[in-house]
Amino acid sequence: MTIMMTLIVVSVSNPTVREPQIGAHHAGRVFEVRCLHIPVRDRTPFEGLVTIVEKTVRLEHASSPSKPIYLLGDSFGGCLVLAIAARNPEIDLVVILANPATSFDRSQLQPLFPLSEAWPDGLYNAMPYLLSFIMGDPVKMARVNIDHRLPRRLQIEQLFQNLIALLPCLSDLADIVPKDTLIWKLKLLKSAASYTNSRIHAVKAEVLVLSSGNDYMLPSGDEAQRLKSSLKNCTVRYFKDNGHTILLEDGVNLLTVIKGTGKYRRSRTINFVTDFVPPSMSEFKYGNDELVGLLSFATGSAMFSTLDDGKIVKGLHGVPNEGPVLFVGNHMLMGLEVCSLVLEFLRERNIMVRGVAHPVVLGEREWVSSPEFSFTDWMKVMGAVPVTASNLFKLLSTKSHVLLYPGGARESLHHRSGFFFLAIILMADASPPLLLTCRTT
Repeated sequence: MTIMMTLIVVSVSNPTVREPQIGAHHAGRVFEVRCLHIPVRDRTPFEGLVTIVEKTVRLEHASSPSKPIYLLGDSFGGCLVLAIAARNPEIDLVVILANPATSFDRSQLQPLFPLSEAWPDGLYNAMPYLLSFIMGDPVKMARVNIDHRLPRRLQIEQLFQNLIALLPCLSDLADIVPKDTLIWKLKLLKSAASYTNSRIHAVKAEVLVLSSGNDYMLPSGDEAQRLKSSLKNCTVRYFKDNGHTILLEDGVNLLTVIKGTGKYRRSRTINFVTDFVPPSMSEFKYGNDELVGLLSFATGSAMFSTLDDGKIVKGLHGVPNEGPVLFVGNHMLMGLEVCSLVLEFLRERNIMVRGVAHPVVLGEREWVSSPEFSFTDWMKVMGAVPVTASNLFKLLSTKSHVLLYPGGARESLHHRSGFFFLAIILMADASPPLLLTCRTT
């Protein structure tokens, strides 16, 4: 089942963008992507643009009323998709905002905007270059899709090639966005922010805000906090090293963020079993190299399994390919060793092990004012689900490989008093799962 994701790409946000980098975010793997492009000479007012996208949203909802619709708004597009959500509270929408321009009236560049009409042509020709560096980090843009496992020399060569490829775009900016167009876009931004902020109280949709720490155009960090306090169902992820054009920069994968924050679903409520999207190769490499590489090296993890004839062999060849399989382990390192186990199953056997974790571990960190994309988010990307009886039953019913660490916080912290037990209740006509114990020493 596919889910439509509408990407709003507006030239006033970044005039160099002609096509959104869908491939860099792998969104095309799970979404039907549709984009709104506004021609340079177009002078449609904000409410007219809202009506255009709203019509598409309503048609999609009419054709598949049980399916959520994803709306992605970058900068100006953030105002647009929030306005649509406010006008259509009855439609199941997941709204994703990347540095939304709802804070335009508090922009760091606000004192310069009234002077835009008085800019001489000679100065204006240099303005697009200045705006490009203010809105984003050219080096981070050039680093997109560079394999970080390449030798350092090859990485530097590819970086310079990508930077050189960006130069023609910069030289054409003044022609792509003439002075009168820029003035119009600034007025459009002002009206968009005013219109949306006056209706933000009506937004009922699920909202995810991506906020940059190096946004020199908008106070995106403060705006993310304002939206979180103003909206009923809002999640924020803070990217301290990225600029205004966060979706064009290295280090942010849109689909990874959607999965890690638990926003990917195929119906009105999320199903942790059927809505799971296995990690991509790039996600696996990041998890293996950046998340658990040092831990695996420090602990010297070794995997052994038992064959059908009882022989113990190094590796995971004794584990059946098909489930249901239940692995039961203990918290030798407070459960951190589970990361090495899950990645080793993927590397050696191409088996996705679904770990069940305490709901508190996977829950939203409400006490953190600017939560970054963290280790617990990556746990969800790699298949972790909250431990409940229903989730465990669903996983085993779908013949999954499931990893369970019983005992809770007491056993995790190696509290020696007390005991725990694991009870598996099976239906009379159900096939019993294979139960394997996992022990780390």
